[in-house]
Amino acid sequence: RESRIAVCVDQSGSVSDAMLVKFYAELNKLADIVEFDIIPFDSAVGEEHIYAWKKNQKREWKRVMYGGTCFDAPTKYVNEAKKYDAMIVLTDMMAPKPKRCKVPRMWMTDEQNASRPYFNPKPERMVIVV
Repeated sequence: RESRIAVCVDQSGSVSDAMLVKFYAELNKLADIVEFDIIPFDSAVGEEHIYAWKKNQKREWKRVMYGGTCFDAPTKYVNEAKKYDAMIVLTDMMAPKPKRCKVPRMWMTDEQNASRPYFNPKPERMVIVV
């Protein structure tokens, strides 16, 4: 059995295209070892844009949303789906702390945003993308 991973990509207006390029470069590396679902969000989840990123696939970055940021939206989606074993949030950390996630949640951001996040994600892990 392989884990089902929800990768929630913050597509809000505060996330720059350069940051999305970095995120997708990391996701291309992750796809070398595992399959995962991409769940784009801003203040809501873009359900029509969700897709499975197959193992060993390479993809280009793509922006599909531009609104504000609400971390509760992807958290609620993952909690209600009841099919994921973990949640990774790729973001600039520029929104209030979300509600509790029922699966382990990890945050990925760049060095600049990690140095001044809007909230402290502890005890959840934060990884810095370079």
